[in-house]
Amino acid sequence: MKVRFANVKLVAIAAGLAMVSAASLAQDEIVVESPRAQPIRSALGAPIDVITVKHRVSYKDIDISTNSGAKVLEQRIKDAAKDACKQIDTLYPHRTPVAGDPPCEKTAVDDAMVQANAAIATAEKSARK
Repeated sequence: MKVRFANVKLVAIAAGLAMVSAASLAQDEIVVESPRAQPIRSALGAPIDVITVKHRVSYKDIDISTNSGAKVLEQRIKDAAKDACKQIDTLYPHRTPVAGDPPCEKTAVDDAMVQANAAIATAEKSARK
């Protein structure tokens, strides 16, 4: 009985550490996601598949509370958005763009910058303390 209890305790500790580790990782990165694209249509014109590509952009190595650090993060996001959209085009060269959809890179950057601006504001607030 005691052995089982100890094992349960170790599993709980390991799970807790994994959650803390995942939480700290999420605090040091931005997810850049390409907008959903419908790569192929059926003979009737119905979409067959919907895809998206995600890239994670780390800012662990920069101080985003500074103007120069924030600019570096923004450039990383732009580069990741470009790569994600290029990856969709490479994987699905014959996809049919949906009329009226905004440009892939702009949408990916705009969405990721919402996360980045929140992280930057938090970092600036912490730096002022």
